[in-house]
Amino acid sequence: YYVKDNFNYTIEYYYDNAKDNSKTETGSALYQSTIDSYPDKNITGYKFDKHENVPLTISANSADNVIKVYYVKDNFNYTVEYYYDNVKDTSKTESGSALYQSTINNYPDKNITGYKFDKHENVPLTITENPENNVIKVFYVKDTFDYRIDYYYDNVKDDSKTETGSALYQSTIDSYTDKNITGYKFDKTENLPLTITENADNNVIKV
Repeated sequence: YYVKDNFNYTIEYYYDNAKDNSKTETGSALYQSTIDSYPDKNITGYKFDKHENVPLTISANSADNVIKVYYVKDNFNYTVEYYYDNVKDTSKTESGSALYQSTINNYPDKNITGYKFDKHENVPLTITENPENNVIKVFYVKDTFDYRIDYYYDNVKDDSKTETGSALYQSTIDSYTDKNITGYKFDKTENLPLTITENADNNVIKV
Protein backbone atom coordinates (compact mmCIF):
# COMPACT_ATOMS: atom_id res chain seq x y z
CA TYR A 1 0.00 0.00 0.00
CA TYR A 2 1.14 3.53 -0.84
CA VAL A 3 -0.50 6.79 0.30
CA LYS A 4 0.05 10.38 -0.64
CA ASP A 5 2.85 12.03 1.29
CA ASN A 6 2.78 15.42 3.00
CA PHE A 7 4.96 18.21 1.65
CA ASN A 8 5.80 21.62 3.09
CA TYR A 9 4.56 24.88 1.63
CA THR A 10 5.17 28.54 2.49
CA ILE A 11 3.29 31.80 2.14
CA GLU A 12 5.47 34.86 1.62
CA TYR A 13 4.35 38.45 2.13
CA TYR A 14 5.73 41.41 0.18
CA TYR A 15 5.30 45.13 0.90
CA ASP A 16 6.29 47.39 -2.00
CA ASN A 17 8.00 44.29 -3.44
CA ALA A 18 10.16 43.80 -0.31
CA LYS A 19 9.63 40.47 1.44
CA ASP A 20 8.94 40.64 5.17
CA ASN A 21 10.38 37.39 6.51
CA SER A 22 8.76 37.93 9.89
CA LYS A 23 5.34 37.42 8.30
CA THR A 24 6.11 34.22 6.37
CA GLU A 25 3.69 31.37 7.06
CA THR A 26 4.61 27.68 6.74
CA GLY A 27 2.56 24.52 6.67
CA SER A 28 2.28 21.08 5.12
CA ALA A 29 -0.38 19.41 3.02
CA LEU A 30 -1.00 16.23 1.05
CA TYR A 31 0.50 15.79 -2.38
CA GLN A 32 -1.79 17.29 -5.05
CA SER A 33 -4.09 18.92 -2.51
CA THR A 34 -5.02 22.56 -3.05
CA ILE A 35 -4.29 25.63 -0.92
CA ASP A 36 -6.63 28.40 -2.02
CA SER A 37 -6.58 30.76 0.95
CA TYR A 38 -4.10 32.41 3.27
CA PRO A 39 -4.09 34.82 6.25
CA ASP A 40 -4.53 38.46 5.31
CA LYS A 41 -1.53 40.40 6.61
CA ASN A 42 -2.25 43.86 5.31
CA ILE A 43 -0.66 46.67 7.34
CA THR A 44 -1.50 50.31 8.02
CA GLY A 45 -1.38 52.47 4.92
CA TYR A 46 -1.19 49.57 2.46
CA LYS A 47 -3.67 47.72 0.25
CA PHE A 48 -3.75 44.34 -1.44
CA ASP A 49 -2.12 44.32 -4.88
CA LYS A 50 -1.91 40.72 -6.15
CA HIS A 51 -0.99 37.18 -5.29
CA GLU A 52 0.90 34.45 -7.14
CA ASN A 53 0.32 30.68 -7.19
CA VAL A 54 -3.20 30.84 -5.82
CA PRO A 55 -4.66 28.29 -5.78
CA LEU A 56 -1.51 26.31 -5.01
CA THR A 57 -1.44 22.61 -5.92
CA ILE A 58 1.00 20.86 -3.61
CA SER A 59 3.88 19.24 -5.47
CA ALA A 60 6.58 16.84 -4.33
CA ASN A 61 9.10 19.69 -4.39
CA SER A 62 8.62 21.96 -1.37
CA ALA A 63 10.66 24.69 -3.05
CA ASP A 64 7.88 25.04 -5.62
CA ASN A 65 5.13 25.17 -3.01
CA VAL A 66 5.20 28.92 -2.48
CA ILE A 67 2.33 31.41 -2.44
CA LYS A 68 3.36 35.04 -2.74
CA VAL A 69 1.11 37.85 -1.52
CA TYR A 70 1.82 41.46 -2.49
CA TYR A 71 0.71 44.69 -0.82
CA VAL A 72 1.41 48.24 -1.98
CA LYS A 73 1.01 51.67 -0.40
CA ASP A 74 -2.54 52.99 -0.65
CA ASN A 75 -3.64 56.49 -1.70
CA PHE A 76 -5.20 58.79 0.88
CA ASN A 77 -6.90 62.15 0.56
CA TYR A 78 -5.46 65.42 1.82
CA THR A 79 -6.71 69.01 1.88
CA VAL A 80 -5.22 72.49 1.88
CA GLU A 81 -7.25 75.04 3.84
CA TYR A 82 -6.91 78.81 3.49
CA TYR A 83 -7.51 81.29 6.31
CA TYR A 84 -7.85 85.06 6.08
CA ASP A 85 -7.56 86.82 9.45
CA ASN A 86 -8.05 83.34 10.98
CA VAL A 87 -11.36 82.79 9.15
CA LYS A 88 -11.39 79.78 6.82
CA ASP A 89 -12.59 80.44 3.28
CA THR A 90 -14.06 77.08 2.29
CA SER A 91 -14.43 78.19 -1.33
CA LYS A 92 -10.64 78.17 -1.66
CA THR A 93 -10.01 74.73 -0.12
CA GLU A 94 -7.88 72.45 -2.31
CA SER A 95 -8.08 68.66 -2.19
CA GLY A 96 -5.97 65.86 -3.58
CA SER A 97 -4.67 62.39 -2.90
CA ALA A 98 -1.20 60.94 -2.47
CA LEU A 99 0.53 57.72 -1.50
CA TYR A 100 0.86 56.74 2.14
CA GLN A 101 3.98 58.27 3.72
CA SER A 102 4.65 60.49 0.72
CA THR A 103 5.39 64.16 1.36
CA ILE A 104 3.51 67.28 0.22
CA ASN A 105 5.91 70.23 0.24
CA ASN A 106 3.99 72.95 -1.56
CA TYR A 107 0.52 74.28 -2.32
CA PRO A 108 -1.13 76.94 -4.53
CA ASP A 109 -0.68 80.50 -3.32
CA LYS A 110 -4.11 82.06 -2.78
CA ASN A 111 -3.22 85.46 -1.43
CA ILE A 112 -5.87 88.13 -2.05
CA THR A 113 -5.85 91.90 -2.45
CA GLY A 114 -4.71 93.72 0.65
CA TYR A 115 -3.39 90.62 2.42
CA LYS A 116 0.01 89.03 2.93
CA PHE A 117 1.23 85.55 3.85
CA ASP A 118 1.46 84.98 7.59
CA LYS A 119 2.26 81.31 8.23
CA HIS A 120 1.41 77.74 7.35
CA GLU A 121 0.91 74.60 9.40
CA ASN A 122 1.82 70.97 8.61
CA VAL A 123 4.26 71.79 5.83
CA PRO A 124 5.80 69.50 4.76
CA LEU A 125 2.83 67.16 5.18
CA THR A 126 3.53 63.42 5.47
CA ILE A 127 0.48 61.49 4.27
CA THR A 128 -1.12 59.25 6.90
CA GLU A 129 -3.89 56.69 6.68
CA ASN A 130 -6.30 59.19 8.28
CA PRO A 131 -7.44 61.93 5.87
CA GLU A 132 -8.58 64.06 8.82
CA ASN A 133 -4.93 64.42 9.78
CA ASN A 134 -3.80 65.17 6.24
CA VAL A 135 -4.50 68.89 6.38
CA ILE A 136 -2.26 71.81 5.44
CA LYS A 137 -3.39 75.17 6.78
CA VAL A 138 -2.31 78.43 5.12
CA PHE A 139 -2.84 81.75 6.90
CA TYR A 140 -2.99 85.24 5.41
CA VAL A 141 -3.42 88.49 7.31
CA LYS A 142 -4.18 92.07 6.29
CA ASP A 143 -1.11 93.90 5.07
CA THR A 144 -0.07 97.42 6.09
CA PHE A 145 -0.15 100.26 3.55
CA ASP A 146 1.08 103.85 3.64
CA TYR A 147 -1.19 106.86 3.75
CA ARG A 148 -0.62 110.62 3.96
CA ILE A 149 -2.38 113.81 4.96
CA ASP A 150 -1.87 116.84 2.71
CA TYR A 151 -2.56 120.41 3.87
CA TYR A 152 -3.67 123.18 1.49
CA TYR A 153 -3.73 126.91 2.05
CA ASP A 154 -5.73 128.81 -0.57
CA ASN A 155 -5.58 125.57 -2.63
CA VAL A 156 -1.76 125.48 -2.55
CA LYS A 157 -0.29 122.39 -0.91
CA ASP A 158 2.32 123.04 1.79
CA ASP A 159 4.63 120.02 1.51
CA SER A 160 6.35 120.95 4.78
CA LYS A 161 3.16 120.13 6.67
CA THR A 162 2.42 116.76 5.02
CA GLU A 163 2.03 113.89 7.45
CA THR A 164 2.58 110.23 6.63
CA GLY A 165 1.69 107.01 8.33
CA SER A 166 0.73 103.41 7.73
CA ALA A 167 -2.30 101.35 8.66
CA LEU A 168 -3.87 97.96 8.03
CA TYR A 169 -5.78 97.28 4.85
CA GLN A 170 -9.45 98.33 5.15
CA SER A 171 -8.88 100.11 8.45
CA THR A 172 -10.26 103.63 8.84
CA ILE A 173 -8.44 106.92 9.44
CA ASP A 174 -10.98 109.41 10.76
CA SER A 175 -8.83 112.12 12.34
CA TYR A 176 -5.85 114.29 11.53
CA THR A 177 -3.62 116.93 13.10
CA ASP A 178 -5.11 120.42 12.94
CA LYS A 179 -2.54 122.65 11.21
CA ASN A 180 -4.44 125.88 10.86
CA ILE A 181 -2.24 128.98 10.71
CA THR A 182 -2.70 132.61 11.64
CA GLY A 183 -5.25 134.39 9.48
CA TYR A 184 -6.77 131.21 8.07
CA LYS A 185 -9.82 129.13 8.94
CA PHE A 186 -10.86 125.57 8.25
CA ASP A 187 -12.59 125.13 4.88
CA LYS A 188 -13.11 121.41 4.12
CA THR A 189 -11.59 117.93 4.00
CA GLU A 190 -11.53 115.31 1.28
CA ASN A 191 -11.43 111.51 1.78
CA LEU A 192 -12.28 111.72 5.46
CA PRO A 193 -12.80 109.17 6.86
CA LEU A 194 -10.19 107.36 4.77
CA THR A 195 -10.49 103.60 4.26
CA ILE A 196 -7.02 102.18 3.62
CA THR A 197 -6.61 100.50 0.22
CA GLU A 198 -3.77 98.48 -1.29
CA ASN A 199 -2.79 101.52 -3.39
CA ALA A 200 -0.88 104.09 -1.36
CA ASP A 201 -1.56 106.78 -4.02
CA ASN A 202 -5.25 106.55 -3.17
CA ASN A 203 -4.68 106.73 0.58
CA VAL A 204 -4.67 110.52 0.82
CA ILE A 205 -6.62 112.84 3.09
CA LYS A 206 -6.73 116.46 1.97
CA VAL A 207 -7.31 119.29 4.47
